[in-house]
Amino acid sequence: MLFLLLSIFLLLFLVALVCRTAILRIHTNMAIMPSHVQTGTEAEAILSKAVACRTVSHAEPDQTDWDEFSHLIALLEKSFPLCNNQRIINETIGPYNLVYCFKGVENDREPALLTAHLDVVGATEHEWTYPPFEGHIGNGYLYGRGSFDCKLQVISILATFEHILKTKKPVKNTWYVAFGCDEESNSSKEGAVRIAQYFQSKGLHFSFVLDEGGVVSQEYIKGFAQSIAVVGVAEKGYLDLELSVERNAGHSSTPTFPTALGTLSQAVSRLERKQMPARLTPSVKQMLTNLGKEGPFAYSLLFLNLWLTAGLLKLVFSKQATLNAVIRSTIVPTVISASDKSNVIAKKATAIVNCRLLPGDTQETIVSWVTRTIASDSVMVTPLHCTPPSHISKADGDAFRFLSETIKRTFPESIVTPYLMMGATDARKYQDLSDAIYRFTPARMNRSEVDRMHAPDERISLENITLAQQFYAHVITNW
Repeated sequence: MLFLLLSIFLLLFLVALVCRTAILRIHTNMAIMPSHVQTGTEAEAILSKAVACRTVSHAEPDQTDWDEFSHLIALLEKSFPLCNNQRIINETIGPYNLVYCFKGVENDREPALLTAHLDVVGATEHEWTYPPFEGHIGNGYLYGRGSFDCKLQVISILATFEHILKTKKPVKNTWYVAFGCDEESNSSKEGAVRIAQYFQSKGLHFSFVLDEGGVVSQEYIKGFAQSIAVVGVAEKGYLDLELSVERNAGHSSTPTFPTALGTLSQAVSRLERKQMPARLTPSVKQMLTNLGKEGPFAYSLLFLNLWLTAGLLKLVFSKQATLNAVIRSTIVPTVISASDKSNVIAKKATAIVNCRLLPGDTQETIVSWVTRTIASDSVMVTPLHCTPPSHISKADGDAFRFLSETIKRTFPESIVTPYLMMGATDARKYQDLSDAIYRFTPARMNRSEVDRMHAPDERISLENITLAQQFYAHVITNW
């Protein structure tokens, strides 16, 4: 009798779970047509020329070839003369950043901000199929450093505004556009930082900010067949730690143990074996909820019942590098140094450990966890550089809903969801200027294409150049 009652209870529980999941799902049978707003022409040719400008930024500004930035700015002035009339020249902004203001006719909202960056990372030419600063077009793609990150946005935004100005199409609300010159450098003090200072000096506050970020892809979650458009609502923090050990130096022919390097290696090994605890942050829970509402029913069961499945999801996500980074602060050794000769035992060994912090974690919590995990008084843990996690923007406000609708118009096959960005963008520099900061690149890409960013053969499809202009046209004219 007890077994029968338990069986009935379990059956009823499963039925209730399935019914609850079905109720929470969104049934979207209506196709959302993409925007048919006409956009500027010749964007491909202009982007090709922009890629040919070697705007590589460096941590030390005096190592940057600023003439290349001047060439790019001159190209943009010539290619988009009507936009250039709206450019703001100001000492605070500086000579190698670009800021524009496009006035709206209604202005019943605060102005909004579109942002991207002019600089790129370096490239080793012999590793490329086509020269990285040639802007080669072929086989439906435009190849070159910065073609995706992030001159696509620069050219698409300006091409869209140029067309709007040329056709005298009214824009409801005022837009600012800002392109910084040092997003890719470690210092990042000459670009968006200066632009933000200018905006603050003018007392500006933005209804929302849109920067580079996630794309549309089918390969975010293994086995999830539908395309997902991920919109970054926050960024993980960044922390470098130095681990150091000092022991007696000596000659390798008469060693004494343990050595500094041996002790340090044990500490690094402990950090690799034991990860920080997994957490489902509010933005990750919202991401899973959105996917559950529109995704395959099996995923709906998992994602819409987190009260029951959270532990299982943490276990599964921990096995996939991309998803693992979403649910925990990651700690990984990246640089190690000791003796510079093979027959010398080093007196001191050091390792640099890079940490990416979930919202809620701080430098103090990470240092405490690392110290406890290493469990050795011989290893000194020293923080080197820390940027805390960014503010988290809401995924249920007017701006996010508007962006979601716009993404659906341009990429009707996609499920739009908030997510936590692993890397850093200029967006965090503006977080005192807006409560709604989002990160999205309007492009449809697979994993291998995304992986080309900062790597050889970076490219963007010609189709995506058109889609990006369609996306920005709808954003600009409908907000």
